[in-house]
Amino acid sequence: MNFFTDGPRERPLFPVPEQELYSYEGRPWTGPPTEHIVPAVLPWVIQLARSERTVVALRGVEVWPEAATLRLSVYSRDNLLTDAPRGTLIDHRRVPDYHALLIGVLFADGSRASSETISVPSATEPDAPVLRAQGRGGTAFHFDHDVFVWPLPPPGPMKLIVQWIDRGIAETQTRLDGGAIRGAAPEAGELWPGLPRRTANELPARRVGAQVAITHQTVTGETSAGPGTPSPLPSRGPGATFSRRDPANGFTPGTNSAMPEGHPES
Repeated sequence: MNFFTDGPRERPLFPVPEQELYSYEGRPWTGPPTEHIVPAVLPWVIQLARSERTVVALRGVEVWPEAATLRLSVYSRDNLLTDAPRGTLIDHRRVPDYHALLIGVLFADGSRASSETISVPSATEPDAPVLRAQGRGGTAFHFDHDVFVWPLPPPGPMKLIVQWIDRGIAETQTRLDGGAIRGAAPEAGELWPGLPRRTANELPARRVGAQVAITHQTVTGETSAGPGTPSPLPSRGPGATFSRRDPANGFTPGTNSAMPEGHPES
């Protein structure tokens, strides 16, 4: 008898990858809705912090209907790979490393979020703002990052805070125009208007990193209708729609040339 059995074994039922895109189900605090929305783009290019051998810069803001993604880049005259063992320089940890690169936002209403805490997507709407950073790779001397921030900032100044003690960068604040970010949100365009909602007998499997998460709807056969359950599409008031939507083609890209409100503050 052979040690290895003859023929392939039966494959498990789960995970079941989705073969068709369903309509946007909300939960805008979990991450950018890249499968359904083309964001408005604010072409802001700002040096956020600088030391003798390192520069941290903002290279634009992607604005979603209810959140924003800050595109951050790090440039260095030293090899950055030794500082990014996990593929990112901004790292959420249980015990924050206050000598590493830290990013934070402070809204005009006093609410705040930063990379010093672990940011895990939640099933229900959080009580506080969310900041989630993700490395986008680069080279030994240049790294890109997406810093997702939910919700949209209220009108007024939004401070973007950077600190990197190991690289000689003390806490540095840059003031951005929160109203301009919020005002760009209606220009985000829905790609697939009218997609069907997922029904209770579907078996969606959404990949989260290297794992697969089966939705509550799959397990129970019902949808949640409790408090905090988001609507299918971001609500902007009765009868409101995305201002750049084209019923025939899904969306028409818009432009927004609004500039940041202020400059770095030490």
